[in-house]
Amino acid sequence: MRALAVVCVLAGTATAGPREVALQVGADPQYPLGATLTVPDGPGPFPAVVLVHGSGPLDRDETVGATRMFADLAAGLAARGIAVLRYDKRTFTYADRLTNDLTLDDEVIDDAVDAVYTLAARREIDASRIVVVGHSLGGMLAPEIATRAGHVAGVALLAPPARPPLDILRDQLRYLGAPADVRVAVEQASIVDALPLAPTEPVYVLGMPLTYWRDWERHDGIAAARALAIPTLVIQGGRDYQVTAEDFVLWKHGLPHASFVWLPADNHALIAGRGRPGPRDYAREAHVDVRAISKLAAFVLAR
Repeated sequence: MRALAVVCVLAGTATAGPREVALQVGADPQYPLGATLTVPDGPGPFPAVVLVHGSGPLDRDETVGATRMFADLAAGLAARGIAVLRYDKRTFTYADRLTNDLTLDDEVIDDAVDAVYTLAARREIDASRIVVVGHSLGGMLAPEIATRAGHVAGVALLAPPARPPLDILRDQLRYLGAPADVRVAVEQASIVDALPLAPTEPVYVLGMPLTYWRDWERHDGIAAARALAIPTLVIQGGRDYQVTAEDFVLWKHGLPHASFVWLPADNHALIAGRGRPGPRDYAREAHVDVRAISKLAAFVLAR
């Protein structure tokens, strides 16, 4: 593996900046995942974070439209002296080989735990100062990931959901004005367990079986964070229509000793904007709010 040095020129003088190292992570040897470790300039060892994606098949930059949330976080944190490991999600790299019978262990947790182990073994890294940073679904699962990995100094949850997933999905579809048949399908799926007769065919919601959504419901991020009893930071944007203030309030009530940051102008990707948020926010190139990066960096450096 070859380190790629990034060189910047300031006032006519060449200085070494953060460098990127190509790695592999992955809990299952059948599904090795490409990864990038961004290492700050200097001798180290450095405090470090593992970035854990939200739901869906996402690459290591968490590219959505023209936005690259994880690439922004890696650059911003590395500039502040923090190493960052990000990786391609299993459902991104192996979408054609996976079935829809995935659990959250398969989709998120197992590979994230392996990423923590990979990071801790690096000589550039201070293994006592690793923080798990999760976005959206990854944020909800970050406390569980930290518990399974062990020896994690803190967790940071960026726009983490707290409500049941089908409730969140229902509210998103209503907000976006989705077709009535799509909204009805979600409503029906949410009550299928209460029906007097079980469906004869598997129930799917947005392409995933109901078993997937039920597995999600079984993971209680607030309870996991409370039991973990390590420093916890929650950052939430006020223009987020995907995970909302309702979730933020639940986290605040459930974790009274955690640190909370509310950024009124930010959307789900912690990108600042104006007006009614929607999918078009991701259609134009924009970058993560520097205030979010600064708050996150301060939290990590304090560990």
